[in-house]
Amino acid sequence: MKRFALLLASVAFVTPALAADVIYEEPPAPAPMVEAAPQYNWSGFYVGGQAGVAFNRDSGAFSSDSAFAGGNEDGETGFIGGGHVGYDYQFANNFVLGAVADLNYIDASAKSSFDVTNNLGGTDSFGVDSDINYTGTVRAKAGYAMDRFMVYATGGLAYADIDNKRRGGTAFIDADDSYNVSSRTKSDDVGYAVGAGVDVLATQNVSFGLEYLYTDLGKTKTTVNFDAVGDAANDFSATSKSDLDYHSVMAKASYHFN
Repeated sequence: MKRFALLLASVAFVTPALAADVIYEEPPAPAPMVEAAPQYNWSGFYVGGQAGVAFNRDSGAFSSDSAFAGGNEDGETGFIGGGHVGYDYQFANNFVLGAVADLNYIDASAKSSFDVTNNLGGTDSFGVDSDINYTGTVRAKAGYAMDRFMVYATGGLAYADIDNKRRGGTAFIDADDSYNVSSRTKSDDVGYAVGAGVDVLATQNVSFGLEYLYTDLGKTKTTVNFDAVGDAANDFSATSKSDLDYHSVMAKASYHFN
């Protein structure tokens, strides 16, 4: 019994010493959570609106087969704005191909006129005012994406609704004859548009951008005929030609369904 008691006492004495030598390693602290940077992608359909200015739309050279003087006036800078719809596809190498169609109201006009001397020694003015009521484009796009930014070039078909109005009355009298005045107008209405732009994604679904386009809609040609009453030998005509081209710079906003 004495030996058993001594053994128990020895165990009780040694156990705390052994326990004091035990080393516990605390587990490492969890790594801080790092939020991954967003990866923007331009693929998908989008719709939006645009607004800006159209400028440098010049009247074309005035010509006439009569001896009367002619002239032309430069077109005016005006507002342009409307809506667009498109689709882009971004490749693994960050190149982007797409297509876009837009339709815009435009406030711009070109004017050509000429003056003829009447029988009272004054002048009567005749000519044409050409107004574009609306214009649209259907274009291809090729660009390069840099995360949320994209630069691109674009080009394609342009079309418009052009309203030509002749200036001057339906009759004219000079020192020798009286004339019935009539006119006919022909407009191309279809041309092309080329340009470039830059877009930036504010979020994955909303982008803003700036786009420049040069649009050439061909020419509009108006011929004013002066038919001498009872003296066809004195008939004459005058022709006005206007170049229907302009530059535009527009700000854009789009919503992307991707």
